[in-house]
Amino acid sequence: MPDRWRGYLCLCLLVLLASWPALADTVAPPIRWAQLADPQGQLNIEEAAHQRYAPGHGEPALGYRAGATWLRLELPALRGEHYGWLELRSALLDQVTFYQRDADGRWQAQHAGDRVTLAARTLDYRQPVFRVDWSDEQPATVYLKLRSTSTLSFPLALHTPSAFVSAVAREQLLFGVFYAIHLVLLVSSAWFWLRTRSLPFALFALSVLANLISTLCAEGHAYQYLLPDRPWLSDTLYVVSWFATTPLGMMFAWHYLGLYAGRWRRVALGATWLVAAIALLVAPWLIWANVNALRPAYQLWALFANLLLLLVSLWQFVRGNRAARPLLLVQLLFLGGIGLRLARNTGLVEPGWLTDNAHYLGMMGFFLIMNSAITWRYTDLRAEKEAAQAEALRVALEAERTLEQQVLARTHALHEAMEQVESALLLERHAQQQQQQFLATVSHELRTPLAVIDSAAQNLLLGGGEDNPHSRKRYQKILNASQRLTLLLQDALSEKRFELRHRIERQPCAPIALLQDAARAAQAVSDEHTIELQGEDLPASWLCDTQLTMLVLRTLADNAVKYTPPGSRIVLGGQQQGSELVLEIRDNGPGIAPDELALVFGHGYRGRNNHEQAGSGQGLPLARQMMVWQGGTLTLDNLPQGGCRATIRLPAGDMPLQASATATVSA
Repeated sequence: MPDRWRGYLCLCLLVLLASWPALADTVAPPIRWAQLADPQGQLNIEEAAHQRYAPGHGEPALGYRAGATWLRLELPALRGEHYGWLELRSALLDQVTFYQRDADGRWQAQHAGDRVTLAARTLDYRQPVFRVDWSDEQPATVYLKLRSTSTLSFPLALHTPSAFVSAVAREQLLFGVFYAIHLVLLVSSAWFWLRTRSLPFALFALSVLANLISTLCAEGHAYQYLLPDRPWLSDTLYVVSWFATTPLGMMFAWHYLGLYAGRWRRVALGATWLVAAIALLVAPWLIWANVNALRPAYQLWALFANLLLLLVSLWQFVRGNRAARPLLLVQLLFLGGIGLRLARNTGLVEPGWLTDNAHYLGMMGFFLIMNSAITWRYTDLRAEKEAAQAEALRVALEAERTLEQQVLARTHALHEAMEQVESALLLERHAQQQQQQFLATVSHELRTPLAVIDSAAQNLLLGGGEDNPHSRKRYQKILNASQRLTLLLQDALSEKRFELRHRIERQPCAPIALLQDAARAAQAVSDEHTIELQGEDLPASWLCDTQLTMLVLRTLADNAVKYTPPGSRIVLGGQQQGSELVLEIRDNGPGIAPDELALVFGHGYRGRNNHEQAGSGQGLPLARQMMVWQGGTLTLDNLPQGGCRATIRLPAGDMPLQASATATVSA
């Protein structure tokens, strides 16, 4: 057991030992008494004095009774004293009337009880105290008429005047220590709650406050010092604080054990609401109706609730909850005190110093030990929190160092990657320069032969072949082909327009003119093909790169002529669909094999049946790339009635340009 627990238990033991002489200060020999039940409360002293009384034993422990109860006491004379003080050690007796005959044989009455004002009492004291007179040191026979909604269980004490003063002084000292401990616990718990905002401290402080108010009212100190002449208010405070003790204690225990935050949250909340609801329903009946049966019933219910707390504490202790150990210990102490007090109130055991104060001793042990327990638990939680924070700081610092190392490594890798990119860019610029030089060289070297071919073709066309139409037609084809190559060199392969990153030059053009140019180009290389134009639905003007679009249409028209048999029909047409210009070139030739449609745009790919025709397999990929540069698409598909269809789609001039080929081939 920790040293602090030993200290608190020793303090409880010292309080117990110090209270022994004050609480056990009764006369010897004991007072003889007898009782008479008066359920209707209608007997007067003359009638009660002539009734037959049932002898009693030990201290009066009559339990809860309706109506009035009469006690006949035989009080021995105290040696050397003409008078003494008879004390009934219970501040909860509602009305007590003391009767004694005077020297003239008349009955003298004295009044006390918590329903009697201090001014009407013989002695201004918290408990009923009456003056007893003796004549010639002979025993005195006196009568007590008692009414109370609380228990009629109390010790009797007969004091000499000096002994009564000494007993009151010792008693005040002990209660002062008792209340001081409560105030210290209340202030310390409230301070801890203000500093930590931990709910168990707040609930513990409320429990201490409720027990403090209940004790002040039960022992009569609230009535004697705080609420004189207001017995109803003192009784109301007693009932409210007494009934609040059990719900507050249960709430504190559940929070302390952590049941409100665990898997048993609903069960704990249900038990709490049940206990609180019972207290709220029963308390008004005791305040306004004083139903006698409710007090012992609620005491039994409070005993059951505390027994439930004991079982839950035992269950949590078995499950390994370290916080349950001190709660289990204090529940045993508390239940022992409540059990003895309940047995005393119901008359099962006689009143005495232990039975009268067992619940106070149990409360003291409960509050002292639990105050230490929750304080140490908070200290442990704070230490664990600080350790967790230190560990988190260590992990954060370690993570920071690791992150710094990773950042340095990534930065070094990034520098290396940037150097590689710069090297690649230099190589790309060098390759671009070589490509431009190559294109310039090719363009320059091809211009002279093309000029010779063009001149020769023109001379042949002008100088001969008038009598041979076939020869004239061949000369015209040669001339058209040379002019087409010359146009290609001038427009498409010029250094200005063909760079590594293609430059798009959009300008207004007539779509019908583009189709007419493609038809003329196809007609120049056709072999008796029928070429038709269908441009009725075309817009008058459209924004596009004229030269690129013209090359694309020429390539598609040439392919239509090249890969269809002589005499085939080729149709060039189009229309505007929304924000797109759709141009189509259709033929009625053999079409493209279905398994080759997805491959025709691959660089260098040629179909199985196209090897008889000259070509490199670069025309369609280049045409598609030219469309992609303009933000358009190029697709090929087979017509249901036979033949092939090439479709290009050009967006309006405000559409964004594409940076890479994204068009797909539709089958």
